Amino acid sequence: MSASPVVLSYYLGLVYIITSGAIVTAQNIVNDVSNWGTSYDGSNYQYGRAGYCSSGTQCVHIDNCPFLYKTDLQSRLRIGELGCGYQGSGMVCCPTTSTTHSTNFNGQLCGQSMVAAAPYNRIGAYPWVARVIFKNAGSGETKFPCSGSIISNRVVLTAAHCVLTKTDSYKLFGVRIGEWSSKTDLDCGQEFCALPHQDITISHVIVHPGYEQRTFKDNIALLVLNDRANFTVTAQPICLPQHWAGGSNYGLVIGWGKISGQHEAPPFQQVIQLPILGLQQCSHVYGRTIPITENNLCVGGLAGRDVCEGFGGSPLVEEQGGSYFQIGILSFGSDQCGAPGVPSVYTNVRRYVNWIKDNIPTFRNK
Repeated sequence: MSASPVVLSYYLGLVYIITSGAIVTAQNIVNDVSNWGTSYDGSNYQYGRAGYCSSGTQCVHIDNCPFLYKTDLQSRLRIGELGCGYQGSGMVCCPTTSTTHSTNFNGQLCGQSMVAAAPYNRIGAYPWVARVIFKNAGSGETKFPCSGSIISNRVVLTAAHCVLTKTDSYKLFGVRIGEWSSKTDLDCGQEFCALPHQDITISHVIVHPGYEQRTFKDNIALLVLNDRANFTVTAQPICLPQHWAGGSNYGLVIGWGKISGQHEAPPFQQVIQLPILGLQQCSHVYGRTIPITENNLCVGGLAGRDVCEGFGGSPLVEEQGGSYFQIGILSFGSDQCGAPGVPSVYTNVRRYVNWIKDNIPTFRNK
């Protein structure tokens, strides 16, 4: 493919970067499983009693069960049927088998979906993704131009360009966690209903000191929240790749926005599997104007298959040993989204784990 100039995009719908370096601005930016016992069609499930859980499980409150069965929901009973107490008690049959799960630097269990494993990709399947909120001070209207990832109950990880972008009317305001679809306040599916999403305001932002807007160097930032996020079925922390080297040829990108071929962004969270390429592929496309280094990952490049506008700051994750680890943050890409041989560039999270650990605040009341 010819290394002809391409238009780079923040995937925000806010700013486009031309390979000449000129910036063109655009002003338009911009008790957990609650319905235990009630199915999607309104019928009632049957409930068991504490002594009636199957072998290898025990009847405990959902808050004391680190995860629900990690299996394809299509091959199991509906989640509501795991209830083992009276209707509305929140008691579930929880596995008692010994399994090793990953924890983050703060000792928090991480990278776990409490609902199911692939190919299920609906409510609660990828609960570590947050939406970055921009708010119009005059009208109160909110927009969500970027995503991020939950790494603790007070910190969201995202791209620096997401938090530093602003217009005269919209300013960075907060994060929304626990949402799958923006069409309703309460996300419900055939399996269960989740609690309403949580909107939490931002206390302050920690941007990597080496960040450069023109080159996307060190494109990483921490959003420190004013209040603690409540971890639920649809809100959980992601693991950071601090103890393993990874090495998969594919990763999952999760967020809200358009995927190539879509004319507009759907209202629900989307996930797409993309190949992880050698850095030389991105250097070939972008290297004349933007340096591609070991601090980047080169992802995508498949015809008609890539994430586009609205996915800025979204996490790229890999599954390892039953836990999900974040290995990348979507940094920038081309306006030729989904064109063959035109990948996108991600911040390589492995290279910034120490910076994250050194800069994440310590809270007295976690």
